[in-house]
Amino acid sequence: MTPTSVLFAPAGNDPGARRRRVWLVAGLCGLWLLEGRLLAREDGYHHAHLVVWAAGLLAALCVLPWAPLALRAAAAVGVSWSATGYLMAAGLHLPVWGLTESAALLVLLVLVAWRAPVRAAVPAGIALAAGVLVAPVRDTGVPGAAVVVYALVVAGVASAGLCLRYRDAERARAVAAAREAERLELAGELHDFVSHHVAAMTLLAKATRTVAEDARVAASLKDIQAAGDEALTTARRLLRVLQQDAPHRSPLPGLDGVRELVDDFRRAGRGPVRVDLHVDPGFGTGLPPELTGSVHRIVAEGLANVAKHSPDASAVRVTLREAERRLFVSVRDDGAAGQSSQRPPEDTGGLGLVGLTEHADAIGGSLTAGPVAGGGWEVLAVLPVQRVHR
Repeated sequence: MTPTSVLFAPAGNDPGARRRRVWLVAGLCGLWLLEGRLLAREDGYHHAHLVVWAAGLLAALCVLPWAPLALRAAAAVGVSWSATGYLMAAGLHLPVWGLTESAALLVLLVLVAWRAPVRAAVPAGIALAAGVLVAPVRDTGVPGAAVVVYALVVAGVASAGLCLRYRDAERARAVAAAREAERLELAGELHDFVSHHVAAMTLLAKATRTVAEDARVAASLKDIQAAGDEALTTARRLLRVLQQDAPHRSPLPGLDGVRELVDDFRRAGRGPVRVDLHVDPGFGTGLPPELTGSVHRIVAEGLANVAKHSPDASAVRVTLREAERRLFVSVRDDGAAGQSSQRPPEDTGGLGLVGLTEHADAIGGSLTAGPVAGGGWEVLAVLPVQRVHR
């Protein structure tokens, strides 16, 4: 269950992204030093050497996130084409083909094809690609096969960036669909439970009105009853609109189904997987049905993620406990976790977790999924407790 790694994602608090950026910058610096050594071995045209070497450094600096991507791409294009114009106008040819400059332009090309808005990506991508292709033309008298090789590299890099853009777009659509499905489910729960309490209040107002002696009290109770009836009618109408294309909803399962989930997972497991279920005494007593249904769904999704993403897990522990008026629902396995940092559920590859995160936020709770200290992976939900008193 390894989080999706993003090569050029904003570093933020992600150590993996920072490490990838450090390696990228280190590689460009090493290439720049190698290019300087190659240029130092050439005789004559020292000012041309300096132009090529400085252009490589400035283009490499444009890879760093010091400004918006479009601005950095424009700056790199300006540097590259300025160096190209000077060298071609002076008729100077150097055998290094702008190594650092071309590498930096290729990095920016994949970033532009991946993340820049389409309106800016097209001209910026063309300008970056042209900057790479012209390097062997300006730096050698007879470019020959070098231009063909550079063209193939540019095509491959641009295709990789477009593939990443398509993947992210598909992922965003899938996440949006999962969140929309969860909102429809919440709308159904609103009808099932909130409307139930409103109906009870309406019936109570009606019953009290029949025995009320004060005419003003009876009139107020009648208004309350009318308002409750109108609220129920509106809720049913809105629910029909929201769920007109949604499949039929089954009743929410309760805590009794959690043990069945664990037993089913144990029977369907690959190999000798130890599955433990620990439930604190009194857990679930007096909880509203929508909350017990949430617990069941979180456990189900957690076990599904173990089966899908941690096939090497040998032990799974499901823990249900209550402390400080909060419910803690944990599904933890000892499979390979990949990284040591927590990631949002939408970055872990599981769309089911995206919907559950939406659900937990809607009821005032939270849900996290990621590797834990000591190895393994954990899905942990923290839900507020509001008991039903009868």
